[in-house]
Amino acid sequence: MSYETAVRVLVSFLEGTDRTQVSLLPPCIDDYVAPESLVRVVDAFVGSLDLAELGFARTVAAATGRPGYHPGDMLRLYVWGYLNQVRSSRHLERACIRDLEALWLMKQLAPDYRTIAAFRHDNPEAIVAASAAFIQFCLDGGLITGRMVALDGTKMRAVASPKNIAGAERLARDVAHTEKEIAYYLDRLDAMDEAVTQGFDDQPVHRQAFTDAIAALSRRKDRLARRQEILVERAEKVLVFGEPDARPMGYAHSPKMPCYNMQSVVDVDSGLIVHHDVANEANDSQLLHPMSLATMEVLQVDRLTVLADGGYSNAQAIAACEHDRIEVAAPIKRGAMNTDFFRPTQFAFDEASDTIRCPAGQTMKPSGKHTRNRAIRYRTTACRDCRLKPRCTAGAQRTIHRLFDQAALDRMEARIYANPSLMVTRRCTVEHPFGTIKRMSGGGRFLTRGLRAVKAEAALSILAFNIIHAVNVFGPARLTPSA
Repeated sequence: MSYETAVRVLVSFLEGTDRTQVSLLPPCIDDYVAPESLVRVVDAFVGSLDLAELGFARTVAAATGRPGYHPGDMLRLYVWGYLNQVRSSRHLERACIRDLEALWLMKQLAPDYRTIAAFRHDNPEAIVAASAAFIQFCLDGGLITGRMVALDGTKMRAVASPKNIAGAERLARDVAHTEKEIAYYLDRLDAMDEAVTQGFDDQPVHRQAFTDAIAALSRRKDRLARRQEILVERAEKVLVFGEPDARPMGYAHSPKMPCYNMQSVVDVDSGLIVHHDVANEANDSQLLHPMSLATMEVLQVDRLTVLADGGYSNAQAIAACEHDRIEVAAPIKRGAMNTDFFRPTQFAFDEASDTIRCPAGQTMKPSGKHTRNRAIRYRTTACRDCRLKPRCTAGAQRTIHRLFDQAALDRMEARIYANPSLMVTRRCTVEHPFGTIKRMSGGGRFLTRGLRAVKAEAALSILAFNIIHAVNVFGPARLTPSA
């Protein structure tokens, strides 16, 4: 070999195999994936499930008709898809043909996208049960302690446009605007007819366009009228048309989008999501007690410590949790106040005498109840001549409202003051899973419509996260159920 040829060989790029070169794939399909691959964990886990007990349809083949796909194979495909950010039924159909892991998992079966989509549509509750079965498997294996959990919620976009959010006022405004446009085109047509009767031969060429516009606007008016009827029937102030189970949600002053509120409870020690749910309530305050009770049932414990943020500081819910032996640690969410006056925290409550001592040293006694807000009013007649009144209130008398369950709030806040690191633990435990799930789900957007289908989709996302996290923490060997 000459010097010039040797130099050319050394500086050449990597070259692939000739496409016409005859080669053999691995002689066994099992050689397509590595022994430690996640797809093997998915296959083993689904194989260990009793699909009929979980509620999956068509677990027994029919005696007649064309053979169908086994629900276990379809569940395997969906779990693998959510693990690899492939959620669309059309994308899953293509993956069955061109992805080696999907070929291995499905044993070279390739269902069409309608069959794939129908499986998720027909088995939402069973899919949720399958996700819960993985947590039960981890509990049986000693991977979850249940010593302490963290609770949080996040907004997930629904399959609906913000333009479909409408209330009674907006619908009435849209109807009035539509009627105004119809009247405009009718006036134009009347002007054209008058010009013809006066003997003008230059008939405008836009008559048909105006007629078509009136027809389209009439259809729009009818559609708006139907929406007004639906709004009255459902007794709702605002609806997301096309996705009525969703609600307008957002953070602070950001635009409100059609969303669902996904709740998750994460075990502090293992980092696994032990319980989850999807609600269409924008506020988290009413979800603390039901989520905590459901978590106790999952973990099979009689006591539970729950870490949460200020959005869950509902006094009535916290008192209910204490009654059920659930200890909540969360900061109290306080509303904005005028900083020119004394804050309510500067008024000391005496439980023995059921009175409040104000900053001036006067005693405030109960003077009535606020039933709707579940609070007691405290007042004193000494405000009139008090020297600190300019710093206390601009009115004739200062009123302090104390919630019926304020003592439960105070005990919860005392836990935070005693151990401020609890909030750091909460943030580090429960925020990370939401970030991972939203990245795996296209930025946090569901693909299905209706609360039942959305819960199934959330269960698949949670199951995918739990499998990834469990394998990373405990290794694939402990996640492969024995035969």
